[in-house]
Amino acid sequence: MLATGARIGDILALRWADLDLATARPTLTICGTLVFVKAQGFFRQPWTKSDAGYRTVVLPRFAVGMLLARKLDAADNPHDAVFASRRGTWLSPNNVRRQWRQARADTDLAWVTPHTFRKTVATLFNEETNTKNAAAQLGHSSEEVTATYYIAKPVQAPDVSDVLERLGADRNGRPTPREHDDDHG
Repeated sequence: MLATGARIGDILALRWADLDLATARPTLTICGTLVFVKAQGFFRQPWTKSDAGYRTVVLPRFAVGMLLARKLDAADNPHDAVFASRRGTWLSPNNVRRQWRQARADTDLAWVTPHTFRKTVATLFNEETNTKNAAAQLGHSSEEVTATYYIAKPVQAPDVSDVLERLGADRNGRPTPREHDDDHG
C-alpha cells in the first residue's frame, strides 16, 4: 500500500498476473478489488471502484524486492493471489486491518491505518511533483478529491516575512520606524 497508494481492497485483489517485475521499470496494474457477498464471502471483482481506478503504476525498488521475495515463499493458490490466506483464499480486508492493529499495539503508531498509507503517498506526490500526479497515482478522476481529502495540509505557513516587510515600508521602500513598542505584530 505504501509503494502504490492503492486501497486495501485493490492491493488484496492483486494477482501475480497483474505484475510485471522483469522489466527495467517494473509495474503493477490495479484492475480489480475485493468485495464481500453475503453467503459467498470475499471474491475478486474484476473492475475497480471507478474507471480512473484502473491504472498501471511503476513500482519503487523496495516494493519489487519485497514482491520477488514473497513470490519465492508463496504457495500456489487457485486465485493467483499475491496476498492469499494460508488456505489459498482471498484475504479479508477486515482481518488485515485487525492484524495491523495488533501489530502496532503497544506502540505510538495507533494513528497509522491502511488508509494512512494512501494519504502519505498522495501528500508525498503533491510535495515532490504535483496534485495531478497524486490523483493519477491514487486513481482519482479529479485532482479536487485528492487535494481535499488525501493531501495533508501544512501546519506551518511558508516564510513570506520578506513580502510582508513591504507593508511596514514607507513610499520609498524604506522601513518605517516603529511608533509603539507595544505593537502586537
